Amino acid sequence: MLPVAPSRILRSAVASVLALACGLAMLGGSAYDLAVNLPDGDRENRAYLEAEPCASPPGGPADCLWEQEFTASDIVTERGRGARNELTLTAVDDPRFQTRTHAPRSILRRLEEGQKVTGTVWRGLPREITAGGDPGRTGHYPVDQRRNSLFLALVLAPGGLVVTAVCALRLVRRRAPTRPMAAALGLGLALPVAGLIMPMFLGDLQDRWWGVLLVWSVLAVLMTLTAWVYATYTPPEWVEESAPGTDLRD
Repeated sequence: MLPVAPSRILRSAVASVLALACGLAMLGGSAYDLAVNLPDGDRENRAYLEAEPCASPPGGPADCLWEQEFTASDIVTERGRGARNELTLTAVDDPRFQTRTHAPRSILRRLEEGQKVTGTVWRGLPREITAGGDPGRTGHYPVDQRRNSLFLALVLAPGGLVVTAVCALRLVRRRAPTRPMAAALGLGLALPVAGLIMPMFLGDLQDRWWGVLLVWSVLAVLMTLTAWVYATYTPPEWVEESAPGTDLRD
């Protein structure tokens, strides 16, 4: 639920200008992120995928891949919004090296305190771990930033476009807002919320683009239908009519 009703925002010129600025900021933020990350956002991810195994144990951070044994501890597995799924990895041959990182819940829930896992080390950090034959990416995995940029644009751009269009129309027309305009503004402000609640429904699909797109589409359709019902709903007019020959006086 929005803290301020969209119709109330549109009735105020000042509030409409602020909402317009918010819409432009959403559009500008997504456009800037795409411009920065789309050209070369997969550089680190590509370098990791093309890396060769190390011929000998590296003496420090190296561009080759090295498998190292770690001890898992301080394992946390949670569900729901803002859930933490993480653990501490301590190198078996060098206890001084520790790192706290995220990992898939599907792997963490099968781990026990002190259990040994195999980590794939690249540039001095464990990028993937394998436990019981099942591999999983850690929070240090070099993700493709282009995907994150597209995800951010998916969350911000549609809402920013709707908010900008509605507020600009309101300021240009200088008329009282209509019910469809209020519904459209509410939809535009609510769409980014879908990006915040999406992780609750994604689970282990958060690394799969088709899963993100599917969940986002379902949430966006539900929000759009809600806005459409609000825009087209007409409250019934109750007309009290007396029957013929009925005297309504006390």
